[in-house]
Amino acid sequence: MKPRLLAIAGSMTNTVRQLVDGQISIGRDEANQLCLVDSAVSRRHCTIQQAGDQYELVDLDSHNGTFVNGVPVARKPIDHGDTIRIGNSEFVFLTHEGESFPDRRLRLSDSSSHSTLTTLRMEKSPAFHTFGAEVGRMARDLAALFRISNVINSIRGSELLQRELLRLISEVVPADHGAVVLQADLDEEANSICTWSRQPDAAHKIEIQRDLVHRAIWERSAILTDDASNSSETQNVLCLPLVAVERTIGVIYLTSLRPAPPFREDHLHFLDSVSRIAAVALENILALDALRSENQRLKRELNPTSNLVGESRQIRQVEEFISRVARSDSTVLIRGESGTGKEVVARSIHQSSPRQERPFVAINCAAIPETLLETELFGHEKGAYTGAVGMRKGKLEAADDGTLFLDEIGELAPPMQAKLLRVLQQKEFERVGGTHSVAFKARVLAATNKNLEQAIKSGEFRQDLYYRLNVVSVTVPPLREHREDISLLALYFAAKYAQKAKRPFKGISQGARTLLMNYSWPGNVRELENAIEHAIVLGLTEEILPEDLPNGILEEQSTELEGARYHDTLNQSKKELILSALRDAKGSYPDAARILGIHPKYLHRLARNLNLKSEPV
Repeated sequence: MKPRLLAIAGSMTNTVRQLVDGQISIGRDEANQLCLVDSAVSRRHCTIQQAGDQYELVDLDSHNGTFVNGVPVARKPIDHGDTIRIGNSEFVFLTHEGESFPDRRLRLSDSSSHSTLTTLRMEKSPAFHTFGAEVGRMARDLAALFRISNVINSIRGSELLQRELLRLISEVVPADHGAVVLQADLDEEANSICTWSRQPDAAHKIEIQRDLVHRAIWERSAILTDDASNSSETQNVLCLPLVAVERTIGVIYLTSLRPAPPFREDHLHFLDSVSRIAAVALENILALDALRSENQRLKRELNPTSNLVGESRQIRQVEEFISRVARSDSTVLIRGESGTGKEVVARSIHQSSPRQERPFVAINCAAIPETLLETELFGHEKGAYTGAVGMRKGKLEAADDGTLFLDEIGELAPPMQAKLLRVLQQKEFERVGGTHSVAFKARVLAATNKNLEQAIKSGEFRQDLYYRLNVVSVTVPPLREHREDISLLALYFAAKYAQKAKRPFKGISQGARTLLMNYSWPGNVRELENAIEHAIVLGLTEEILPEDLPNGILEEQSTELEGARYHDTLNQSKKELILSALRDAKGSYPDAARILGIHPKYLHRLARNLNLKSEPV
């Protein structure tokens, strides 16, 4: 086993670093075993070290945090295939033997050709005589085209299709080496280069000249060498663009070693026919791959990862609960205060269950009026009431055999409680205005911030429905009970909204962290998320400062919280400094900002947060 890190993004992309004696230190300082020249990386950022039979990543209280599979961590065991993000760099952790990831990104060569080049436009189909007078050659070319058509119809992988195309082309065109170069933008490096060689073990590797590739794409013309007498060149070249429906996606590039004769015109016309077929197929495959990636990204946004953010004892207990109940079909009741993340727990259960590929349908029972809730849940038949111009499926039917999440179940009206009880017992329901039963196959997860036991005593909630829902239950702890997770949650939200706002983010200042840790968080995780989004949107620097946080956090300076005296003193010093600058600037905020060396907008916000707007200068 050779544990190693493969860089897949950042300044060290495609490089591999092995762990030395089972460990590696990472940071901006040159003393680290893996040095990352990146201002978003701390001098001593994190370490990976062997702990028994597994490996553990430890964040060294870095300013910008360390992310494993998109989640900030302080100390976490890592497995083969986990992605680690440090600053602007991303790595994959690999441990399995026999799995190599060499640098296969072949670069285009900037060397120029000294041979005489011929440029041929292929806009019109060639006459039959250009295939050559020999009937046998025509038959060979047609047979090869049929095989290529069959390959295109049977392969859905881009790289495999490119390799098979080059192999089949070699049966007709006497090339020693070939490549398919996909390049969307001439100003950027090639997206991918798939190479082929008639002798796989040959020492000679294909050299792809950038100017020929760019010329073929730009002019949409075939480029080939025709000067066999030029002794300074060691190879013949045939380069043909891949012209698809919407754009030119790249080239087919073939070479043969001299003294072999240059490629003939019949080779060119055969390759032109192949390129027209292959270009459309490759464009469709690339578009399909892009759609798959976008679909996966949207699914990740709608159904966040099952790994909850946090490493406290309470969060570990919730994670253990999720892993135990996810594989079953039992109804789960999720309890906790508003904003603690009950829906996140529900989505995590769904994502960890065998139903993860099926729909996750959430409905807030408190947000929909009672008169509309029945139709929303059960759907309706055509003509069931005025305005019902067609049949409509409800949430129960839309969930199919996935997961139905009933949020704020404690706010459900008594008549709807009775109808929901029947659905849970009979596993069937009828649409509003319908007479035929519809099977209910989804798993039910419910959440509430209400004391259901007290609601049963007061007659607000049915006891029999409570027993149906409370088969298995979990309580999500409020944020004040696991304060050690605040920093990780804040980093997670900050990275999320910084990426969405497309602004640089280097971390959370120590002063802001202290305020976040000491705040009471009555709105729990939801309030923390809103506070971090507020700071990212309004912040003027690359890190979150205390002044960037909402006023409610800044104003809560309870003497019971550690660090309150420090912040009181700090705020008083800021007030005196700003007032002094305003006096020197005769009340002009732009001039006072210049004196202080800060942005005028930042000064305005400081004054507003410190309640200086109403004070005389």
